[in-house]
Amino acid sequence: MIDGRVLCLNMSRVFSKKESTMSIALKGFKRPSWTSPAAVLLILSSLFVASLASSGDADAAPGRRPGHVYLYRGLMNVFSLGMDQIAYKLEAAGVASSVSNHTLWSGQADDMIARYKAGNREPIILMGHSAGADVTISIARKLAQYNIPVALIVNFDPVAPDAVPNNVKQIVNYYVPAGWGRAVSADPRFKGKLANVNENATTNHFSIDKDDSLQRQAIARVMAVTGGGIRRKPAAPKPAQVSAAPQ
Repeated sequence: MIDGRVLCLNMSRVFSKKESTMSIALKGFKRPSWTSPAAVLLILSSLFVASLASSGDADAAPGRRPGHVYLYRGLMNVFSLGMDQIAYKLEAAGVASSVSNHTLWSGQADDMIARYKAGNREPIILMGHSAGADVTISIARKLAQYNIPVALIVNFDPVAPDAVPNNVKQIVNYYVPAGWGRAVSADPRFKGKLANVNENATTNHFSIDKDDSLQRQAIARVMAVTGGGIRRKPAAPKPAQVSAAPQ
């Protein structure tokens, strides 16, 4: 049996013109036969550790389509919970997403710039409601200073949007003109696709982001950009973050 002493393995390679050999000297004990119980145990242990490592690599491998959707809530994080609903559905479809308050937009734009400079060319997709919709265009304008493209913007009732810059390939703006919502316009050099969709007859400023039909449309546009998505089981949403969509 192998005792508890530290084993020191000295490996040397002896090369000749026709062949090479490897000799292993085990100091402190006599090398066991490969058929001995100790050797079998050593081999099985090594295989077990290797299987754990390969399993971890498989779990870490990306199981999704390229792209990231950045969603932004409006005032006080309480009136834009439709963004959380959309993010949950996107994650279920295998599309990476994150939800933030609109006040965090500038720092997150800096992160996008840093990732792009580091070589990340995944599609950037922006989505927001109310003040959160306003900052999607603010982010796009900041990215435009570094010639970073924005693949898609989907907005829900922005209240004071800037003009859409020319680095945006596509923007869809659902808005309610009878309330606080505004249509969006574009810079003169804009060459992408812009659609203002009037939803005045179907919803209002506080429920537009939770409208199930509009959510499905928004997700379909994301899927068209990312090439779909690989389904995976998402984490259960927090009850406080989900509210019923209007009928």
